[in-house]
Order: sequence, then structure tokens, then C-alpha cells
Amino acid sequence: MDLFTWLEATSIATWVREGESLLAFPTILTLHTFGLGMLVGAAAVVNLRLLGIGWRAPIAAFRSLFTVMWIGFWLNAITGTMLFMAQATNRGTSLFFLAKMLFVAIGVASTLLIKRRVFDGTPDATAPGRALAMVSLVAWTAAITAGRLLAYV
Repeated sequence: MDLFTWLEATSIATWVREGESLLAFPTILTLHTFGLGMLVGAAAVVNLRLLGIGWRAPIAAFRSLFTVMWIGFWLNAITGTMLFMAQATNRGTSLFFLAKMLFVAIGVASTLLIKRRVFDGTPDATAPGRALAMVSLVAWTAAITAGRLLAYV
């Protein structure tokens, strides 16, 4: 708990939480949402392709979406850390926050496995990716849901 108290007392956390500038909380939250759209949107497109939607498009055409996913991930990692710091004592002990982080970890792991098994393996090897695509869709949906519920607890 001392770590959370210290994080919340840093100048960055105070600025995010109490700053009157539009560059503080509103912009950081907007960038976090934008990163989420990049990450989960691109992942959803890849996952849906693996599940048979848009099957006429070659799977290799979706490879470039992994770059979009990683840009979104790092944008969210940076902005999410800033948002966490602003309310570390509440978020650090919240079951919704812990669930969100668990589902993000599952989403990232499934995305890495999809990249490794489907895109770096045999061309158009979608069969191994179907189960991973379902796990990924469920994980990202659960992460978004848990994240939204944080605003109400």
C-alpha cells in the first residue's frame, strides 16, 4: 500500500488527477481510449478473419495489423500507467482493476500466440488460430467491460 500512496503523491499523478489543463486527465483518457480502439479493433479484425468472416481475403493481408495493435498497446500502457497513478490507492486494490489486468494479459498472450502460430507458421494455417481467436475476443471484451466498471466503483 505504501507504493500506491507514493505513486498517487507524485507530481505526475497529482497533475493528471487535479490539473485543470485539457492536457491532463481529459487528453490522457482520450488517448487511452484511442489506443484501445487501435489495439482491440485490429485484434478483432484478425480474430474475426480467423473465425471465418472475410474468408476470401488472404490471411497474410492481415499481418500489418499487428503493428497497429502494438502501437495501440504501448499507447495504452503509457496512458494507463498515468491513469493508474492518479488513483493508485483505489485502483491497486480494486477487483475490477485486477480482473482487467488479468484479461489484458490473456488478450496479449493470445495475440502473441496467434502471431506466432498463424502468421509466422504455415501460410493460411487458420485452424490453430480459431480457438485462440475466441479466447482473444472474450479476453478483450472482458478487459473492456472490467475497465468500464472501474468508473462506477
